[in-house]
Parts: sequence; C-alpha cells; structure tokens
Amino acid sequence: MSVKVTFLYPDFFQYDEERYLPEGRIYLGIASLSAFLKKEGHNTSLIHLVAPPGRDELTRRIREEAPDVIAVSTTSHMFPHVRQWIEWIKEDKDIFTICGGAHPTIDPEGTMAEARLDAICLGEGEEALAELCDKLERDQDPSGIPSLWVRRGEQVKRNPVRPLIEDLDSLPLPDRSIFDTALFCAQQHERGTLMASRGCPYSCTYCSNHVQRSIYPNRKKYVRFRSVDNVMREIREIIAEDDEGRLRYIRFDDDILTIDRDWFKDLTSRYNKEIDLPFICNSRVNLLDEETVKLFAEAGCSVICMGIESGNEALRKEVLRRNMADGDIIKAFRLCRHYGIKTVSTNMVSLPGEDLPALIDTIKLNARARPNCMQVSTYHPYPNTILYQLCEEKGYLSKRHVDTIFDGRSALDSPCFREPAYAFTKEKFYPLSELFSRFYEAGRLGGVAVRIADYFLNDSRMPWLLRRPLLQKACAWADAHSRFEWIYY
Repeated sequence: MSVKVTFLYPDFFQYDEERYLPEGRIYLGIASLSAFLKKEGHNTSLIHLVAPPGRDELTRRIREEAPDVIAVSTTSHMFPHVRQWIEWIKEDKDIFTICGGAHPTIDPEGTMAEARLDAICLGEGEEALAELCDKLERDQDPSGIPSLWVRRGEQVKRNPVRPLIEDLDSLPLPDRSIFDTALFCAQQHERGTLMASRGCPYSCTYCSNHVQRSIYPNRKKYVRFRSVDNVMREIREIIAEDDEGRLRYIRFDDDILTIDRDWFKDLTSRYNKEIDLPFICNSRVNLLDEETVKLFAEAGCSVICMGIESGNEALRKEVLRRNMADGDIIKAFRLCRHYGIKTVSTNMVSLPGEDLPALIDTIKLNARARPNCMQVSTYHPYPNTILYQLCEEKGYLSKRHVDTIFDGRSALDSPCFREPAYAFTKEKFYPLSELFSRFYEAGRLGGVAVRIADYFLNDSRMPWLLRRPLLQKACAWADAHSRFEWIYY
C-alpha cells in the first residue's frame, strides 16, 4: 500500500491581518518532489494556498485529502505562517508533518525549535522524502534517514546530509499535473517555467546559496546542468500541454545559464532550431561578453535579468561580495540593448551600511545602465548568511516580520533609514532613475543638472521641508514621462 503525501504551498504575500497579495505561480521544487514520489509508487496531492487560510478551512481541506504525510516547503518569509499551520494541523489530527525548502536548510535548529514538526529536510528532498514514505509504508522507524532531522519525543535525531544528486537527468520531469491552473496568475499562463540546472557558484553575502552549498559532502558539485536533450524534452512537453494556446514564452528559472560555455552554446543552437517561442532568463554581468549576448539574441532570448543590487561600488564589493565594476555593469546592459534584448535590473535598498549617498548611487547606476525594467526590493536578513551575521553584530536586527521584500518594509533598524531624505529617495527610486537618466543624456548641461539634483537630495544645509516640494515636482514630471516599462518575467 502506497503512502499519500499532501504538499502545502504558501504562494502569497500578507501585509497585515486584512491585506494580502496572491502570487499564483508554479513551484518547480514541489513539482519535482511529486514526480519523484510518483515514480517510486507513492501518491501526491497539493493544497496551493494563494490566500492566507483560516484554521477551519485548512484543517477541512487536509481532512478531505486524507494524507499520510503533510509536506510543506517554506522560505524564511513564509515560516511564521507555516509554524502556525503546523500547530493547527497537529491540534486537529496526529499526522506526520515534514518541512523542507530554503528556511529549514539554512536554519534547521530554529525551525525545529519553533515549529511542532515531526521532521525537517535539509537540502534536496527527492530521495529523502521517498525514503521517508518507504519507511512509513513498512511501519519502520524513519529517524535515521540521511538529510532528515526527526523528532523523537523531546529529542531530535540530526542525520547527516546525503550527497547532491549529480545526474539531474536521472530525475523525472517535474509533475505539473499536481497544480490547479485556475489558481495561476495571468502571467503564469503565458510563461513555461523550467530549470536547466541546480545551484549557483557565487557566495553573495545576502543570499542563502553559500549556506545551502556548505551542507553537502560533495559541495564542489553544487552547480549541475541537465543534458540539453533532457531540457529540450521538457520544453517540448510544456508546449504540448498548452491546450489553451496562451503560452507566449519560456522562462529559464536558473540562477545563471552561462557558466558552462560549451553547454550553453549547445542549448542556444538547439533552441534556435527547435523552439518557436522567445525565452527569458537570468544572467550575471561578469559572464556577459559580446559573443554570449549575440548567442542569446540569435536563439530568441527576449529578456535578461541581471543584478545590480547596489550602485555603490564599495558597498557592492566589500559588503555584498559582488566583485563587478560600474563600467562592466553599464557595458553588459548596453550590449543587450544593442542586440535587441530587453533587460531587467534587480536592486536592493535598506542594505546594512547603506546611507543616502549610497542609495543615490544605485539610482544613478540604473540611470546610466538604462535597463528596460527595474526591480527594487528591500534587503531581508536570512538566518546564518554572512550578511545576517553582520546585521547581528551591528545591532540592526529588529523583531519585525516581513512577508515580502517588495513592499518597502525593512526588518532592520538603522537611524539612516528613518531620515526623511532617505525615505523619500527610496520611495521615489523609479522617477529619480528616470530623471537622472535624462540628465546623463543631456551632455554638459545635464552634468550641471546632476549636481543640482545631488544638492537637493543630499545637502542638509537647506531644510528638508524646502527641498521636498521641488523634488516632488521633478519626480512628478519624471513619472509622467517615464520610459521604463514593467516586464513580467
């Protein structure tokens, strides 16, 4: 008799008790776990939560599913919700609960201490979850399964993490059938999302990648690529399943596609010949030379997303450990524009150590790079990352819970962030980027305008109450004449 696993997928941002924003996206992690479990003879279902559930609603839906195991994947943002749900579930019914994803991987001690879970999974979960189901099916003790921490009364059995799955082709293609497409947002119907690889080789201090990579015994194999044949098979399957004809592009959700040059050349050559849809992807400035951008363009790449994060070169290199110069960033964005590829820049504000001049540097660098679209997020400290430890040392950490990095709220306490000029500049990131962009394009006269704008933003000798109305008017003009666009990617 097989085991049934019901996955819980929190897929929303909650701002307060009454306001939330549904996401409605496919989650490839759960899709891969479901496919692997089915291959091993088990059953799966999904409760896709695009709104915060009430207690009665959640417990009713779980009773209707009648699973043997509840498996939930969580980020650090979503963990407070997950912690509450697990409490409700345990009070309603004694059912085996396990949590995986980024948060328990980077903070296993905190996860087990704070939530009433039976087990957590550290790192990749396909093999561990399948082994758990096999043990439960045979009524055997699951406490010794590698990659799992399992609660036994008041004790926790902390098992070592099993090696990374090095041959990604050995995994079945993600199980998209588990998702109810009626819950997808409009953009999800237009994009076919997949991942051709796993892992990122970089150790940016704000990202959890360096913590996740460190747990594996074969961590040198952290970055792995599927074969191009395997990737193309999945793309063709995605296209074939588009019964409604709404699919407009393919989205590669990988951190970086261009690390293995030979693999990348093979992929772009095959894609160009075999797929009649544009694609979008992520890349990194230091990996984009003219040859690579040209290959992207010839293959049908329509959008590339690249991180600027901070426009202050010292902060970017010394605090974030992103070793790239301003000139290289500008060149990469301009290369994409030259070859007809639209760009999205990702940026962080409210970084530890960021002051008003550093924030303005980020705005100015975007103004010079001229991405088609800018994504601006508020830095969030993820447990046990290098930058989290710095925030802890500096006393920046508050107890505020923030569900999303996109609504401007910060989980840090810094006197600088409370200054009126800083708050205004953060709020007006988009129009100020447009304004500085216009100035940079205006030659010598524009250079004068840049210095004037700097004075009004930075110089505290003029009272803020006098400076603000003038800046408001300038931003209103820039808003009305903005050339930036919103790109759903």
